[in-house]
Amino acid sequence: MLYHTLAEEDDIEVVGEAMDGREAVEMTEKLKPHIVLLDISMPRMDGLEATDILRKRSPETKIVILTAFDDDEYVFRLVQAGATGYLMKDTRLDEVVQAIRSAYSGESLIQPRIASKILKEFAKLMNQKEHSVPPEEKKKDLDILTDRETQVLKLVGMGLNNKEIADKLFISEATVKSHVANVMHKLNLRDRVELVLFTVQSGLVKK
Repeated sequence: MLYHTLAEEDDIEVVGEAMDGREAVEMTEKLKPHIVLLDISMPRMDGLEATDILRKRSPETKIVILTAFDDDEYVFRLVQAGATGYLMKDTRLDEVVQAIRSAYSGESLIQPRIASKILKEFAKLMNQKEHSVPPEEKKKDLDILTDRETQVLKLVGMGLNNKEIADKLFISEATVKSHVANVMHKLNLRDRVELVLFTVQSGLVKK
């Protein structure tokens, strides 16, 4: 059903469909698609292993993961694997389509319930001495942001996407995207996942 839904979209071209994780890796290396949608549970090679391999062999390809796993630690492992988007399998088809568009435009998508799990697991790491980050150091970094940028950053940390942030702040999606880009540049962060983690490090979002 998902294959046909994507194929019907005018702005999306489906270049291949793999039967398992190993084939997904081989096809990605051969076809070099912009986006790969991976199921976390696949025969021969699961989504985590496939993501690890593809991040090394095809770094220009953005990876969106579909997962049915609801375990906090497992979700955090997905984050560490380096995928661009993380969606639960019960996500509506239109949201999956939008996630692919977001990934193509350079955005990372983290659903609120997944963001919550990321923050919860990250908080555990922060409580371990070897992984602790002095919160006052991160709080100082917030001083270089404008009030609006801080608002946007907090909402990103809560798992909202650009449209949801735009609606909440009564600004355009283009403006939100500009703010997100400015925040990443100022804080020297690479993607939306790192933004989410920063919000808990700084105490901006508490879990």
